[in-house]
Amino acid sequence: MTVDTTVGEPATGPVATDPAVTDPAVTGPAVGRAGRLRLSPIPAVPRESRILRIAGAARSPAVVVTLLALCSFAVSLVLQTTLFRDGTGDADEAAYVLQARMLLQGRLTLDASSVEPFFRPWLTGVHDGRVFTKYLPGWPAALALSQALFGTMVVAPAAMAAAWVAGTYRLARELFGEVRTALTAAAGVALSPLVILHTALPLAYAACAATLVFASAELLRGLRTGARSALFLGGAAVGFALLIRPFDAVLVVLPVAVLAGVRARRELRVLPRRALWAVLGALPMVAVFLAYCWHVTGSPLRMPLSASDPLDRFGFGPRRILPSESSFMFTRRLALEALGDTLAAAPSWFFGGMGLIVLAAVGLFAPRRRPERIMLLATTGVVLLGYAFWWGSAFAMPGLRNGLGPHYHLAAFTPVVILAADGARWLWSALARVPTRIARPGLAVAAGIGLVAITLPTLPARIDVQQGVNAGNAFLESMIPDQLDGPALIVLSPPVPSRYTQIPYHTLRNSPDLDGPVVYAADIGPRIAELPDRMPGRTIYRLRPGEVWDPAVPGGFRGAFVPLRQVIGTRIEIQVTVQPPPPPPPQQQQQPLTTPPAAGGSLLYVRLGDQQRVLRPADGRRHTFVLTTGPAAGPDELGTGTANGVGGIALPADLIVGYATGTGPGAAVWEERIPLARRAGGDLSLLAPGLGWRRLPADEGAAAGPGADQDVWPWISAATQSVLQVDLAPTRP
Repeated sequence: MTVDTTVGEPATGPVATDPAVTDPAVTGPAVGRAGRLRLSPIPAVPRESRILRIAGAARSPAVVVTLLALCSFAVSLVLQTTLFRDGTGDADEAAYVLQARMLLQGRLTLDASSVEPFFRPWLTGVHDGRVFTKYLPGWPAALALSQALFGTMVVAPAAMAAAWVAGTYRLARELFGEVRTALTAAAGVALSPLVILHTALPLAYAACAATLVFASAELLRGLRTGARSALFLGGAAVGFALLIRPFDAVLVVLPVAVLAGVRARRELRVLPRRALWAVLGALPMVAVFLAYCWHVTGSPLRMPLSASDPLDRFGFGPRRILPSESSFMFTRRLALEALGDTLAAAPSWFFGGMGLIVLAAVGLFAPRRRPERIMLLATTGVVLLGYAFWWGSAFAMPGLRNGLGPHYHLAAFTPVVILAADGARWLWSALARVPTRIARPGLAVAAGIGLVAITLPTLPARIDVQQGVNAGNAFLESMIPDQLDGPALIVLSPPVPSRYTQIPYHTLRNSPDLDGPVVYAADIGPRIAELPDRMPGRTIYRLRPGEVWDPAVPGGFRGAFVPLRQVIGTRIEIQVTVQPPPPPPPQQQQQPLTTPPAAGGSLLYVRLGDQQRVLRPADGRRHTFVLTTGPAAGPDELGTGTANGVGGIALPADLIVGYATGTGPGAAVWEERIPLARRAGGDLSLLAPGLGWRRLPADEGAAAGPGADQDVWPWISAATQSVLQVDLAPTRP
């Protein structure tokens, strides 16, 4: 169609009669006489039409997936700043955060001479005098990037939550070509308690699972269509997963590769050429992987996990996490027990619980796309089977239901949700062919309510566990004053000794360079007497959360935070004052004794190694003993040196000052154990006050707690100052 626009002549031809030209709503400006343009008014769009357009856009899959991803992102941020603000109590979280802080400072390793023996981080190994973390740097690098860009690490887990939802949509869409299946799967992931939990933590399990979901989607799409960008991105994602959890990456990529081969069985020749683009995408990450392992362990093929301890590996036999920890025997029977417990607990971590598992079974046997369904089943199966050989799965059993859940198996999670989503889609389509009086939307609403009803009862117990963790963290935090006297050094003395500051107090974390305003040191025994010389210029405190004020009173107050002082000299006086406890009430005295009374009367003693001085104390009177660098020269002296080359005490050691109401099971005992070390110049160094310990009489011990009614009554970490007061003072010879 042509338009004659000759100047001065009227337009002729079809312009006058063709509505496609004469309708201003179609053509816009009209051409009038003399070639002048005549602007036609644009008709107003009705308000109802605008609403319909907005509603139509809101129903588009991209918008829905984006909203789901943003909701997951927001939920993660909220949980990280509220319920999980200090983590779950898993000390691995501190290891990832430390490694991220190391990367921010440009460190891959730490100097062993700087951190040993008081500041050794948890989950680390040593190679050539350098301390390295057990984990690969992929996820810590993401945490470090989040800290560098946003001033906080919480954005990285939240971003992984969003990526997991979006990746699930892309993978389900690629596998089944169904928007409804893909949207349902994305929603199922977003609403599942296991995803919500792990995307609110600095642990790497969710990050690896989300990355592998995205990688699977891009690789399958690229291998099917030849799209180079998808292949390159999929390969890069696999490489990143190798830098997080390489075993998971191998387990997930294998079924993907098999499915790609099945899909392209009529044109297998194109697969190598397409796969090359995926290899190019993964190559930079693989190079980083090999270089990192080479740098920290001395071999590009030796990963930090096993390099830190050869017993920390897959398979059966003696296993342990670090050489400093005890080992245990991981057997086939224990592996089967762990697998059974995992399968029993896993459904409760899905949105809809067993209802979703039933839908997944329907999705597995639904018609069409058989290879894709088998691939999803195979992915779940190989992950379950692979981790049956991992000893950590046995250690994870206590937390399977209300702790971290089946966290080792997160890579098997998304395939089950996608199968369930397609099972729900197939049932929806099948219902359209079945005569029924109930409308399908009503059935869908009822099914959704049912899935919610199955999920909600699983949450209170898990929230209660986490609130208990938070209460413990709050108690720990409350014991440390907000204002300390100058740069501080806090010695951590847990009920069970540990050489790592993060065990069991994972929220008390040092900076990699140990230059923070507060530095935490592990109480490794009497050697802590060397700390003042190791960290000069810092005020030293001891934090002992498990110390009991009065162990004879069940549920008594716990916790102690006390300043420590260094006592130095070649001759040190030990001044002891005893205030015996009051006798029991008359009604308690009239009760028949269940154990023999204490024999021999009260005793005051000082012990160092095999030397011991004992006397009968006078109430309220100060008794003085002497500690010297030379041999003992009197009845009240203890010597640390040799006499004519014979004897001497190996230091560091505990100087023990004790008071007992007698001997035998009926005696009550108070002890203060003071760490003692020898300085480079030969002087003695003590860190006072020492740790208080109590041993209750047998009858009181039976009421005090577990184990107290045994033949050997346990020592209890307890305050002793009310009965036993010890002062140290250097003196001249």
